[in-house]
Amino acid sequence: MSPARVTKLLKAGLLLLLGTLTLSSRAAAGLRVQHVEFGRSIWGDGQRHVGVLFQDGGQSAAVPGGALWCFGDTFYGNPPVGEAPLVSQSRGAHWLTTALLPAGCTNLPPALAYSTNAAGLALQPLDLLPGEDPKHTRLWPDGLTQLGNRTYLYYSVIKTTDAPGPWNFHGIGGGLAVATNALGTFTRLQPGGAWKFPVEPAQVLAVGDWLYLYEIGSAPKGLVLARVKAAEIENPFAYTCYNGTDWSTNRADAKAILRPAYGQVSLMWVPAWNEYLLATSSDFSHPHEIQFRTAPQPWGPWGKPAARITVPEMPGQKTQLIYCTYLHPELSQPAANRFTCTYCRTLIGQWQLSNPEWLTVTFDH
Repeated sequence: MSPARVTKLLKAGLLLLLGTLTLSSRAAAGLRVQHVEFGRSIWGDGQRHVGVLFQDGGQSAAVPGGALWCFGDTFYGNPPVGEAPLVSQSRGAHWLTTALLPAGCTNLPPALAYSTNAAGLALQPLDLLPGEDPKHTRLWPDGLTQLGNRTYLYYSVIKTTDAPGPWNFHGIGGGLAVATNALGTFTRLQPGGAWKFPVEPAQVLAVGDWLYLYEIGSAPKGLVLARVKAAEIENPFAYTCYNGTDWSTNRADAKAILRPAYGQVSLMWVPAWNEYLLATSSDFSHPHEIQFRTAPQPWGPWGKPAARITVPEMPGQKTQLIYCTYLHPELSQPAANRFTCTYCRTLIGQWQLSNPEWLTVTFDH
């Protein structure tokens, strides 16, 4: 072997070693929070004009013309101009309201255009089926996605009791609804005459021809992953669950890809990192904490939190739990490592209500 070739091989080996060390060092470093800005509630004149007092949720997904935001329990009334909303102003509640954030609108808080009725008030675009008990049945929005000209929304069906307080409910299953106009009404699908689907995903992630569906499960306990071909989304028998190594049609084979996991999760792809970013809500052991993880594949591996932030207390209140933490790609700048989230808080005290709040977090990566 010539000396020149030996030198070339040594240089190549050195470059490979340096590259490996750089990647290892970067992986070991993970994420570091560089800066966090905690904004205020997203509630403002836009909500006041459509009669919204309080709401939770706030997940978003890209749709034609911008991003559709979905909110859960929405209390409506007539808040006076110049005053903050009060529970005493409530005239009722919707289990779902939707709003469009037009493309290119990146100011915070977001200027949302709500789906409204003829009177200009926020409407409820998802209804019960004939025969369902309106007194004790509620529908809660889960993950959503846009496929072609159809907006799909997964939902959970909730049964309530007559007991007082905000914890008087239990879930009985999940379904799928579709709208041909993102701000229109949703139709609950009933393939074979049944509304139940095998998933209740908190987040839907589109990757190529597949939809990955992330659900906080109780059996097994933790974050469970399912998937379905996008073209088969309306077929409840086309869904499979991840069993740790492969995909199974038997839900009993599912293995948690992250444990513990509570409430909701939110994911987005970060091209500059070549990784997925996962945000998770709090548990009662860390009630003010939002955690972030990264992984190269939709199924992980999701290890320990790569970064954590602590949400400050709301003035004059005491927070029991931070929940519904959602990443918003339409408001984020991933190339600058800057991400926008919204989150909700459960306040201590019976029927102490609040609205989603926003934050931005910038990472070193």
